[in-house]
Amino acid sequence: MRNCAPVGLVLGLLAALSLGLPGCASGSGASLPSALAARWSPPPFATRTVEAGDSSAVLQASRKAAAGGGFAVQRYDEAAGVLAAARRQTTAFEGARQDTLEVRVVVLSPGLIQIALVLREVVESGSGDGRGGGLVSSGIVRDRVAYDAFFERLTAFLTAP
Repeated sequence: MRNCAPVGLVLGLLAALSLGLPGCASGSGASLPSALAARWSPPPFATRTVEAGDSSAVLQASRKAAAGGGFAVQRYDEAAGVLAAARRQTTAFEGARQDTLEVRVVVLSPGLIQIALVLREVVESGSGDGRGGGLVSSGIVRDRVAYDAFFERLTAFLTAP
């Protein structure tokens, strides 16, 4: 009987290498393959520019907009211009789902502020009988509706007297 372990090892290494090579994005520095880059980079409509007095007012309005969407703030740093929040939903039959949002506020020029929003979802599904075997999937939300809803709430808070 022949030992096939070395052949299996070589085939496994070739398969692993071939997964990393196709679709590599060109550019300088360490870049991700295009399929991975698309999975981890937010969609283009996730960034908006607003005319506002200062970044702290925009971040405070973002906090209210997140709370209006059912999110609980986990991190709020005015100096860094960062807000992170999450909401978790569970059901007996479908498992659990956690949505997170991260807002970054950057001053482009006096009175002009850029708001970058990233929405992520983590879905835990599996057997409801507690024996394990559940699946977890995560990724950036690509549905424009969720982003538009947040920015509409944000605009309402920014324009409120």
